[in-house]
Amino acid sequence: MKKILIPILFILISCSSENDELVEAQFICTVDYIEFTSNSSAFVKFDVIVDGISDSFIAEHSFTTQGSNYFIGDNIVNIYNFIANGNEAKFDFEYGANLGAFCAELFPNIPSHDHNPFAAEALKSLSGKNIGKWKIKKKTTLKSIDKQ
Repeated sequence: MKKILIPILFILISCSSENDELVEAQFICTVDYIEFTSNSSAFVKFDVIVDGISDSFIAEHSFTTQGSNYFIGDNIVNIYNFIANGNEAKFDFEYGANLGAFCAELFPNIPSHDHNPFAAEALKSLSGKNIGKWKIKKKTTLKSIDKQ
């Protein structure tokens, strides 16, 4: 009798542990560009992959400035130490505290994730009639941002 119960018990334990694990959606969100179209309007293009499905979302928000810092939307995106040299720019990019709510509106089943700040190197797009469309070419993860 023990020989029969042990394999059955093992199968039940194996099946229940596999079914109890939650499968979390695979999620990637990157910033493609930032475009300033007037003295108070900005677009931020996010490229997103959720469970292998790619899509892009362009967020349009007003922005304010303080010196070389740009604050886009209601704490959606913050850019610090923006320095342009011709058609090249460097800046620190920080996802704002309210970006999580923005993401949740786009994806109701979005997994819990972190938005890590990064140092960016960008090139200005010379096409169009925009004031500044900055395509991000290089990102370096930052632990914190110097908010001068």
